[in-house]
Formats: sequence, C-alpha cells, structure tokens
Amino acid sequence: MSSKYNGGNDVPRDGDLNRDNAWNTERNTEGTDAYGAGSYGSAEYGSGDYSTANHPAPEYGGNAYSGENYGGYYSADAFDVNGNHGALRHHGTTIVDGTYGDGVELHPFNDPATNGWIHRRGTGKLDVMAAWAFGFKATFANWKIWLPIGFITTVGVFLLAMVVPVVGDLAAFALIFLYPVIYSFALMSTLAKHWRIDGLRAPNYGLTLGVMITVSVIVSLVTFAMFMLLFPIFGHNLASMASLATVGEPTEEDWMLLSEIGWAFAKILAVMLVGMFLIYPFTLFPPFYAADSAAGFGGSLRAGIAASARNYPQLLLFGLVGFVVTILGVLALGLGLIIVMPAAYLALAHAYRQVSGGPVPYSE
Repeated sequence: MSSKYNGGNDVPRDGDLNRDNAWNTERNTEGTDAYGAGSYGSAEYGSGDYSTANHPAPEYGGNAYSGENYGGYYSADAFDVNGNHGALRHHGTTIVDGTYGDGVELHPFNDPATNGWIHRRGTGKLDVMAAWAFGFKATFANWKIWLPIGFITTVGVFLLAMVVPVVGDLAAFALIFLYPVIYSFALMSTLAKHWRIDGLRAPNYGLTLGVMITVSVIVSLVTFAMFMLLFPIFGHNLASMASLATVGEPTEEDWMLLSEIGWAFAKILAVMLVGMFLIYPFTLFPPFYAADSAAGFGGSLRAGIAASARNYPQLLLFGLVGFVVTILGVLALGLGLIIVMPAAYLALAHAYRQVSGGPVPYSE
C-alpha cells in the first residue's frame, strides 16, 4: 500500500500538489467528504491517479480510513486537547487498518509542522532501540506532563507509604485506575510532540481497564500454576518446616534444614522469574490496542498477543533494556524512576505503533 502523502515540502508521489495543499483541504472539509470526492476527486487531483475512479474510498479499508469510521473526527466533537488540528484529533478513533509500511513510507497523518514528529507507517516489526530512544525524547519534550506523572507513580507513592502506610497502600491501589489514562496520554504523545492536559481523558477508559485486569488475572493464574508445578520438584523440604518449631536452641540439623529450605525457595523463585520474563511480552500490547480503538475486548487480546508473537525476540530485548534502565534509575537514589517510568510507557507506545502499522513518530 503506497503512501498518499509524502509529507514535508515535497510533492506527492503521483501528483503535482504539495502536502500542505492536500492536508489543508482535508482539514477544512467536514465529515466523510474529507475522504470522498471532495478531496480525491477530479476537482482537486484531476483525472490522474488520485481520481475517484482509480482510488475509490474502499482502498483505505472500511475499518479505518473510510468515511463510516473516520468521518466523525472532522466534526466539532472530535477529540482535541488544545485546539491542535493535527494528528491529535485522530486520537480515540480507529487508526489501525491491518496494513504495514516499508519503513520509509510516510503515514497519511504526516505533518511535521503541526505534529512536531515525522510519522511513518509502522512495518509490523519492532525496532527496540528506536522505541526506547523515543521514550526518553518524548519524556523531555513534554516534561511538564510526564515528570509529574513519573513522580506520582513512583517516588510519590513510596514516600506516602513511608509517612502514612495505609494511605500509601490505598494510593498504590488507586494507581490501577490511573493507568488507562497513562496509556491514552502515551498514545497522544506519539501523535503530537507538545500538548497540554485538558482533563484526564481516555476515550476507551473502561475497555482499557477491562483488558488490563483480564491480563493481570491471566498472569496471576499462570504464576500460581507455575508455583504448583515447581513446589513438588524443589519444595519437598518445605514440609519439614514444622520440625523447626522446637523449644530451645536450634541444633546443627535445624540449621542445615533451614539452609535447604532457603535454597528450595530460591530455586522456585528463580525459575518463576525466568518463566514470567518469558511470558511478559504477551502482556504488553493488548491494553494499547484497546486504548487506541484498534479492536474490541477479545480483538485487543488477540491482536496484542499476535503482535507480541511476531516480535517475541525483540520484546525480550526490550525487557532487558528496561531492566537495565530501571536499575540505573534505582541507583540514582530512586529519583531516576521519575524519568524511567514515563519513558518506559512512551517506549511501549512507540513499539505499539510500530507493530500495529500505525503512525510511528520520528524526530527526523
């Protein structure tokens, strides 16, 4: 699928009009006319390759770029954070259409002058370092939003738990209900480099929260099943703990038994950590598919798992990089987590854009 606009100041690949003319016409058009004859018909592009005869609307796919689903975001009710009529207005609409780019093809949303990013269509394959580089760039590009979020979700909750433990525990639980908003903000940051908060908006809050909880329940069940399988293998000495409840000084045999029990716990924990690391890639993308209106409940789970399966080795590397930067953040007296946390979610949003074939942001 070739790109309709090549962005920047270059001319379209198949026409004589530049990007600004094409997109200005689109922005001033209401409803389905934006992709109908008013934009692609002979009045604008003539009878060449962009005529309605050669490029009918169904080429964009009925689930993404057709007037049925995309017409709404040209109306006055379109999701708009701060009056920006660039890619941000597409947030909350179905962007994913099941097609992928070649790594060079520009996405139809491309408008660097307005969005601050260059947008190319995702290839379906994950570039780990590009995702993490974007995560840190976007964090500092909009630091007035992301650093407070990083503080609240990491150091803030920790300090609160130290001062008032009960309130800290409640705040940690409450964060579960904030994460769908963070997913939404991360996706918005892939569409526009700079934007302001105009309310904690998440167009698919309920769906995203439901997918998150479902994924968490599945992970918990898998973790429990792993423990039940590993216990008979490594934990046969754990049943002997009752014999340690003796009166008087522990004997040498008690210390030996305690050492064996400790090793049993360590082995179970080590195997479970490895197992969780191997399955965690399948938990990353379903919430993003839900937050991005890419699919419904079951579809988000299926699409997210399929995208992870296609990029499984790369996601393991993504996790290793995340582990390293998290350790560095902790070593910086924990303050580094204020940056690492938002950077991680922004990197995941960039990774999602890559694997879903959506508009992938680049700084150059």
